[in-house]
Amino acid sequence: MIVPEPDRAHIRRTVADRGLELEELREDSRAADWHVTVVVDGDSGVTLDDLARLSTDLDALAEQWGGPDRAVTFEVTSRGVDAPLEEPRHWRRARGRQVDVTYVDGVEGPSRGRVGDLDEETGTVRLVSRSGRGMRVDSVTLDAVARAVIRVEFRPAPEDELALLSEPENPGRGVREGEDS
Repeated sequence: MIVPEPDRAHIRRTVADRGLELEELREDSRAADWHVTVVVDGDSGVTLDDLARLSTDLDALAEQWGGPDRAVTFEVTSRGVDAPLEEPRHWRRARGRQVDVTYVDGVEGPSRGRVGDLDEETGTVRLVSRSGRGMRVDSVTLDAVARAVIRVEFRPAPEDELALLSEPENPGRGVREGEDS
């Protein structure tokens, strides 16, 4: 272990003070130079300025690790767009984004969809997907998802998809869950 437990607590506190969450603390001591990576995320995303400030906050702490014969490379980064959606908070933060989804064996559902509302109580997420010429809205159980990753888009999301991300106030018209229009 490169980072002592008191320093881990300090890192968690410092990350939280910046309004972020510590996703992971990675340590690699296999090479001649040790490598420590602090991975963070936040509900409003993480900017380069956030990462720079956090790195500055933690740099003095990182200077204490290693020693004269052992250099330590210290990095502060975000999860990245290619990180899989593994926790409910990842799905909540991906709202409005398009994702590619793979399901556990025996479960079927849309392989690509736009992330809508998350119901953390029931562990389900609303996925809006294209189906033929229409659209489909599915309520997907997070436990049924083997892997999901955000799909990078280079244009704004279509308004007709965005309109279906939440359950309508008056569900008399529109696309019904699990049905084509």
